[in-house]
Amino acid sequence: MRHKRVAISEKNEHKLAYYDFDYRETNDREIEKMKKILRNAITNELTERQRYCICEHYLNGRSMKNIANELCIHPSTVTRHIQSAKNRLKRIASCYN
Repeated sequence: MRHKRVAISEKNEHKLAYYDFDYRETNDREIEKMKKILRNAITNELTERQRYCICEHYLNGRSMKNIANELCIHPSTVTRHIQSAKNRLKRIASCYN
């Protein structure tokens, strides 16, 4: 199956994580709908700590160790926050496929 990588946001397209879509079954309207769903999920469904860790790591390119030092927590805790956030976003996105 072929996939097309689509940025979640046009503003920081080069910095944001991508979501893979099967472009044969997806049109532009559906892509925009999924972007909106993911933006809302990041804003409303993640905890403050998850949102901070995932945005700092993926949008600002910071290492997990630097984030951990800033938050005074262990780097493995940052990893768990990011993994939990990614799993939650995947579950939310899968409901709309």
